[in-house]
Amino acid sequence: MLPSHLNGHSPLARRRPRLSASSPPAATGESPAAGTTSAAGSLDEHDRIYFQSYSHIGIHEAMIKDRVRTDAYQSAIMHHQKFIEGKVVLDVGCGTGILSVFCARAGAKKVYAVDASEMATQACEIVKANNLTDQIVVIHGRVEDVDLEEKVDVIISEWMGYMLLYESMLPSVLFARDKWLKPGGLILPSHAMLFMAPITNPERYEGSVDFWCDVYGINMSALVPLAKKFTSEEPSIETIGGENVISWPSVVKHINCYNFTVEEFKSITAEYKVSSMMLAPIHGFGFWFEVEFNGPQDSSHNIPSNLNPPEIIQKKRRRSSEDTVLLSTAPEDEPTHWQQTILYFPDPIEVKQDQIVEGSVTVSQSKENPRFLNIHLECSTGGQTLVKDCALR
Repeated sequence: MLPSHLNGHSPLARRRPRLSASSPPAATGESPAAGTTSAAGSLDEHDRIYFQSYSHIGIHEAMIKDRVRTDAYQSAIMHHQKFIEGKVVLDVGCGTGILSVFCARAGAKKVYAVDASEMATQACEIVKANNLTDQIVVIHGRVEDVDLEEKVDVIISEWMGYMLLYESMLPSVLFARDKWLKPGGLILPSHAMLFMAPITNPERYEGSVDFWCDVYGINMSALVPLAKKFTSEEPSIETIGGENVISWPSVVKHINCYNFTVEEFKSITAEYKVSSMMLAPIHGFGFWFEVEFNGPQDSSHNIPSNLNPPEIIQKKRRRSSEDTVLLSTAPEDEPTHWQQTILYFPDPIEVKQDQIVEGSVTVSQSKENPRFLNIHLECSTGGQTLVKDCALR
């Protein structure tokens, strides 16, 4: 792992610790707390590490304090209150149970709050403290292993990871959809879009690479190749601004949670072709996402594939200003704990204004660990071609 001042991976800046094999395994053999139902099912090593990471209160603190995130979910629940009131809700990966409480307060008849981490114990206590035991049932286990008493009308989940797909939690939501959601039921969020664009970030490059050319008057340029390697060998989670983005974004994938499949999730490939808005060095590519909270019959989320990026952005902004709740992690919007995911190049590529930058990107589940992402990026511009492979672990 790179030092936090180089790659943006400070403990609380990240949503949670890396899912490395060196992480401690989850505690085993613990009995569920009183008032909590335990779902049978064994966890493999990758899942034990994953769910153990979510037992740490600091992760939940960072997520809940992200007001862009939490306010969007609360607004979406109230926006769809008529579909929640008197209905049965399934909260996939409930964590502290905050979304379950929001749904109960919106009038849900029953909420099944499912979480495989030890945080389920605390969620149960939070439910009791708020006098909601008649409405919320906390289940300690994976959603793939739960046995509910009934089908549900609504599924809610905060499944998004870095670069939208990291952690691979969406397949669990899709599993719950196929097994437990009634026909015509509501999924929150309902739609997601992953974007990418070339970015320039000279301050970051100068601070982590050019820095070595003169250190207290000492020429340490021998370290520059090593600095370039460390800066660019893995994705960086950090916050950039709209001024760092040098073209309109390109859509990598538009996901409709009502019909997206697990098979589609395994590998996503998209081609891009954008035009630089300025004379600047490209230091890499930035990735970010947005999610919407629409009903299954809401056609406003449909985005024609023949729209160019400016039209997509304008259409999206019109929707968000009308009757759609939108959660955005775009550089030009208010920062979130997801920040942006940046793939840096070892060396910048100089581009002129209006110069075409094109290529392709493939994002796929890692065979090493399905919660990791492998990223293959190809970029061509001005007669130069760059191919980059990296993993988000």
